[in-house]
Amino acid sequence: MIDANEPTPGGVVKQETPARITTSMIIADLDNGVDRNGIRDKYSLQAWEVKQMFEHPALKGKKAKKIRKLSFTFVDDTTFAEVDVDDTNQTSIPVPTVETEVNEEVAMDSIANTINTIESTDDNQLTQF
Repeated sequence: MIDANEPTPGGVVKQETPARITTSMIIADLDNGVDRNGIRDKYSLQAWEVKQMFEHPALKGKKAKKIRKLSFTFVDDTTFAEVDVDDTNQTSIPVPTVETEVNEEVAMDSIANTINTIESTDDNQLTQF
């Protein structure tokens, strides 16, 4: 059987309630994985004090980040030289570019003819479809 490292909850060092607690201190604690109960224990606060503190706009809705540690050491041992970037099985097909010149006069005549045809068409013929 393989023994794995068990993740341990973040420990909190209790201290006396400081005279001044800043939002940045609380955000730093949350980023370090300390939850509301941990903050209460760390600063020796009452539950209602923590609740009132988290009603501040900067702390409202904030939660402690879950810090998960791997039970092993993960090492990236690949180098860029080992990765095959050029795939020899891939082919590319040249696509010819077609450039067409539009004669403005011819295009305008065609549009005018189409408009004349539509205007001269009987309404009954259009509704047959």
